Amino acid sequence: MLKTIISAYYCDNYDDEDNVQNLVDKTIKSLGNISDIIKPKTKILIKPNLLSAYTPNQAVTTHPTIVRAVVRLVKSLGAVPVIGDSPGNLLKGVEYVWKQTGMLDLAREEQVELINFETAGSIEVSISHPTIKYLHMTKALIDCDGIINIPKLKTHTFMGFTCGIKNFYGCIPGARKIEYHKLAPTQQDFSYLLSEIYRMLKEKVLFTLVDGVIGLEGNGPSLHGEKRKFSIIAGSYDTVTLDTFILNAFGVKNNVFLKPLKEKQLGNTDLHNIIFVGDKLTKFDFNNIKFPVTRILNMIPRWLAVCIGKYIGKLFWLKPSVDKEKCVVCLQCVRSCPVKAISIIEGSIKPFVNRDKCISCFCCHELCTHKAINIDESFLAKIFIK
Repeated sequence: MLKTIISAYYCDNYDDEDNVQNLVDKTIKSLGNISDIIKPKTKILIKPNLLSAYTPNQAVTTHPTIVRAVVRLVKSLGAVPVIGDSPGNLLKGVEYVWKQTGMLDLAREEQVELINFETAGSIEVSISHPTIKYLHMTKALIDCDGIINIPKLKTHTFMGFTCGIKNFYGCIPGARKIEYHKLAPTQQDFSYLLSEIYRMLKEKVLFTLVDGVIGLEGNGPSLHGEKRKFSIIAGSYDTVTLDTFILNAFGVKNNVFLKPLKEKQLGNTDLHNIIFVGDKLTKFDFNNIKFPVTRILNMIPRWLAVCIGKYIGKLFWLKPSVDKEKCVVCLQCVRSCPVKAISIIEGSIKPFVNRDKCISCFCCHELCTHKAINIDESFLAKIFIK
């Protein structure tokens, strides 16, 4: 088997744009001759993580300084970069998300087009999945010559971890992301969905560059997470290898979403078959990572999860709840719930979570910009977690 190159360099802040540019250039160019894969006059879609209307200093979305560095590198090779994503929580419109995340200023200054995947049109593709036969993806993927993936390094309450592969879920336009959560409610089902998305995109993905300068640990991937300096910019032509490497650095040898990627041979998951280029691993801060309280859900095999749900589901659970002191009744949680488990009940002005209907996908927790969604644990769950 040919060895896969992973390149990683130390960077602990975004303040010096020239330094960030230099480190991004080094990370990418260490992978090989970049001019062999980015040709002049080609259209290159840059896909950051723009989860919702968060500012760069909240460490939820890909930092604009990293995106700018990639834009400039693409331009230097004579290609045409565009930036696209499908953010959630568009109560104030996608322009507000572009502005808050710093992408609007970046696009104007660098004269780069911003593409909203919701309005770019969609294509329907057939996939191999137990519960989903067809998938709608943004037409912007067809209209480009190549994709550069720039995820944000964070923990994730539903999947445990989000980086390269998970970032491609943003290629699903708008509310369809919520619908697919309903059809793939377990971590295992969702992992197979992610693997199918990556399988369809793999040939167009030029490389993945991880923004791990400052990310999130704890109950990420949004405001409930805690800022964490991982101090790393890392890249690879193989997104699967890169995610495997990051997980291993986190101290996680196996993760639920790696299984289908390995089964389908979509990338190298054997870290003995890598060539590591860059700074020493000891320079990066991966010690004692705080994982989400929901991490235990990722450790439960699907057959056992079914048994738990059937026999002791009323005793063992982790479910979201609405913090009525923080809730501003924007109703984003209501809109984002794939199974309509959140609603305004008679006699109340605040949303209520029906735990019997809830599938613990934590979309509400992820998309609430007011930190008004908590994660409650049953007594039995608390025992296992602690």
